[in-house]
Amino acid sequence: MRLTRTGLAAIVLCATAVLTGCGPRFAAAKVGMTVDDSGNPVIVLEDCKEGDMVELQLFDESLPAQPNSTGGTTTLPIAVYTASKGSKSVRQIPVRSGGDGWKPVTVVNDLSPRTSYKVRSWGEDHQSFGGQTIFTPNDLKTLTPGEVRYGVQVKTASGVYEDQYRVSPLDEFNCD
Repeated sequence: MRLTRTGLAAIVLCATAVLTGCGPRFAAAKVGMTVDDSGNPVIVLEDCKEGDMVELQLFDESLPAQPNSTGGTTTLPIAVYTASKGSKSVRQIPVRSGGDGWKPVTVVNDLSPRTSYKVRSWGEDHQSFGGQTIFTPNDLKTLTPGEVRYGVQVKTASGVYEDQYRVSPLDEFNCD
């Protein structure tokens, strides 16, 4: 079978689309975790684009997904925080109380030490995904105030992207 130029171009175009779509999705914000002076968990958020991040969701990864109206399942957040407007500066939002312009919509219970939690950030009306981080309260015990733990997407030897977690000083936590 002989390929025409059009057929070859279509194959190259499809292969390019497949290969470039396999990398990590660009997030419009960077999300990490730190602790306050008492060791309580604090969400750290920096908007990397337009300053439109206005919602944070906290998920308990041990809870099962719930059925939804479309026949699929949905994982429900255990807490939601909102800001009236986004900001391009780094924000620190205490998990238990909110703060720094962020208000909790739901009350946050104490977090279980060995349970995994995920924090996701969203732009207004979920128009843009702002990034996420996963942690356990035990992961945060080694941190001191001013240190931020966050995930970085790294390509493994098998070509799959996975999160690896790093700790850096707060003043080095940025979108660059």
